[in-house]
Amino acid sequence: MCTSMNSYHNTENRIAQDVNQALKQALSKMPGDMVTTDTIQCYRNYITIAELKDTAGIAIRTVRRDGHLETQLVAEANCSFATTFMMSDQKASCSLFMVGILWLLGCLWYTRKNKPRILVQGLSYGGIVLHQDTFMTLSGKQIHLTPMQHSLLKMFITSDTHTLSKQEICDQLWPKKPDASDTLYTLIKRIKPIIETHSTLKIESDRGKSYSLKLK
Repeated sequence: MCTSMNSYHNTENRIAQDVNQALKQALSKMPGDMVTTDTIQCYRNYITIAELKDTAGIAIRTVRRDGHLETQLVAEANCSFATTFMMSDQKASCSLFMVGILWLLGCLWYTRKNKPRILVQGLSYGGIVLHQDTFMTLSGKQIHLTPMQHSLLKMFITSDTHTLSKQEICDQLWPKKPDASDTLYTLIKRIKPIIETHSTLKIESDRGKSYSLKLK
């Protein structure tokens, strides 16, 4: 807006200078206080801005000078706001306007894409949220897990210390299996990259006796 207004005012000044110099030259050729058709024609011939040649005129103004009223001839462009605006150089302001629009659209797109989903209820830890038995990130993106991975992560999240013993996990997930050590090892191995990708958490092992979900 400032660039556009500055260009508009510069054009106004250029118009005023042009009509004033045209009037000065016309009066030097046709002296006298009487304004005739020839005076107007001569005045318009000296105007260099083509858009003003059909609208510019000469007005007679009464002014007070040294306590006396005097008449003087004043050049008038008689062009509308739209005409002056079209004559002004608006390339810079249009470029800035387009950049601003693109920036605004980009911000709106980015904000909408990355806007966090407001969770009314949810258990959150390290960037993972458990909401209505569904795991998701803080931005609201659902974390896809297998049933076993879901059960294990739920045990970690709901635990006060976020630490589970090996026996506790096996009894909960495979109650009828005598030795689920290998199965648990595989489960831990596959869920680790999922957790680290979607949060600031990692799973640490304590010599195979227990597992802890900790912040990186």
